[in-house]
Amino acid sequence: MCKPSVCDTCSGKTWFGCGLHIPSVLDSVPKEEWCKCPKPEGSQYPPKGSVPAVWK
Repeated sequence: MCKPSVCDTCSGKTWFGCGLHIPSVLDSVPKEEWCKCPKPEGSQYPPKGSVPAVWK
């Protein structure tokens, strides 16, 4: 399951988890708030973020 995360580099919103549920995490977030780091090739979503401290 994928969950929300914040990018350690640009502080934009991103995701962490298995990668199968990215749309359920990010489709309700305005794209202006998404992570600005380069997207993985072939993806419309930002790169995977780190696991938030509350999940560790």
